[in-house]
Amino acid sequence: MSDFPQGWAQVAFSDVLEVNPRRSFDLEPDDVVSFVPMAAVSEISGTIINSVSRPLREVVKGFTQFADGDVIFAKITPSMENGKAAIAKNLRNGIGFGSTEFHVLRSYGGVTPEYIWHFIRQASFRDQARKVMTGAAGQQRVPADYLKAHPLPLPPLVEQRHIVAKLDSLTSRTAYARQTLDHIPSLIEKYKACSLEKAFSEWIKSNSNADQNKSRQEGEIFVGELVENIVSGKNLRCEERPPSLDEKGVVKVSAVTWGKFDPLESKTLPPTFKPPDKSRIRNGDLLISRANTLELLGAVVIVDGCPENLYLSDKVLRLEMHEDDKRWLMWFLRSPKGRKEIEVRASGNQVSMRNISQKQLREIPLPWPAPNVRKEIVRRIETAFAWLDHVSEEHAAASRKLPQLDVLILQAAFRGELVPQNPHEEPASRLLERIEAEKETKQAKKKTARKAASRSKKSTTGRANMANLIEVLKSKTDWVSASNVAQTLGIGDGATSDAVEEFYNELRAHLQNGHIEVERRGNEDWLRLMPISEE
Repeated sequence: MSDFPQGWAQVAFSDVLEVNPRRSFDLEPDDVVSFVPMAAVSEISGTIINSVSRPLREVVKGFTQFADGDVIFAKITPSMENGKAAIAKNLRNGIGFGSTEFHVLRSYGGVTPEYIWHFIRQASFRDQARKVMTGAAGQQRVPADYLKAHPLPLPPLVEQRHIVAKLDSLTSRTAYARQTLDHIPSLIEKYKACSLEKAFSEWIKSNSNADQNKSRQEGEIFVGELVENIVSGKNLRCEERPPSLDEKGVVKVSAVTWGKFDPLESKTLPPTFKPPDKSRIRNGDLLISRANTLELLGAVVIVDGCPENLYLSDKVLRLEMHEDDKRWLMWFLRSPKGRKEIEVRASGNQVSMRNISQKQLREIPLPWPAPNVRKEIVRRIETAFAWLDHVSEEHAAASRKLPQLDVLILQAAFRGELVPQNPHEEPASRLLERIEAEKETKQAKKKTARKAASRSKKSTTGRANMANLIEVLKSKTDWVSASNVAQTLGIGDGATSDAVEEFYNELRAHLQNGHIEVERRGNEDWLRLMPISEE
């Protein structure tokens, strides 16, 4: 097509892939195969990470079979949307069985498994597949017919390998970038904690004059000496939603938990309740949580951007004090030293809810250097935190762009824009002709084999009618000896060796396909029919 580079072709999956191929293996019931449940396929890496080995007889019924080189694709929600797809590799005896919720894609030879895997891992492919899923909610599946008809841009075989190599290189780099970015938030938090640790130890010493008065009044004070008043709200049954502008609400502890005041973390008060004006929250208030989990207890913020209809709850306190001292107290209570003072005073036996009383809060000691030192240290803390917040914003922006970059890389790959084309390579059209010719040859061989098998099953003097082997077992309600079955089929003492060999060949085929199970009793095999799975 004109939209693709020279040598490319647009095909349907079914032109180059067998979707859900029929079972085929030459193994004994006790031979070991790989078993792959849905959970063993990683939606992150797109690989099989935890397959197990099982005897063939344990998995031959009720599971999907695939082989080395096949691509398995989750067809059910939400596994499909999450990207569960993998190339089957290093399977035991080259065979695997897995969840019935896998579609299996097997190349006829004209497309590499890696090229297909990259194609179906695209978010756009999964979005399109989601739109055609059928079934009840929670159990929707991608139909096999949709996959068979889905268009696929097909480059020459050599170019497919070049594209895959380039994709592997680029996506490994974006994966590394993603892993590196994932470490940044924790590094930022560690840097902040380190800055606060130094602020109330090394920075105080380095900014204080050598002859500074080290008396208790200048070296250390208690929170109670700074705080003039502590105000709390009421514990009321509220609607679990933020209030509208014409309603009143109370803040939840989560409004002060994460370093910045969040007015949306609030609940709506009953219209009949009139909260006291002293509990209304105003910009500039210093708020602290008096109840939460131990690591979040005592979270403290200075309010900025609060609407006029929010009030204190019983779990959020306002510390009223001189304006110039609020930031010093806030940063100290956030520091490792301040956190330790809060946690050692926490009460309560429930892990999910600890408390600190107003009395315990007032008894917390904190450093108290000269005013100019306090001002300088606050400035340095807030300068460092502003820079770290900028880094955090840059991290968030980069994290949003990486998935977009992956999308653009895949789009370029399947438009033929990722690697240069070689005009001397065999075009995809010729590749398709060869695949079609090979498919026709295989079909002809299958027809010939079926005719030969049909002729071999015709009844002759002294030979068994093997078409009735399953029917004989169906007529039995329990285990039956192999000799009994043979006699029923007409293989008695006068049977030819060819007839006996045909009987056991047919029996072996049914055993391998899971139609019959066998049990050794003494010197003889006993047989029983097993339900034959729908193909």
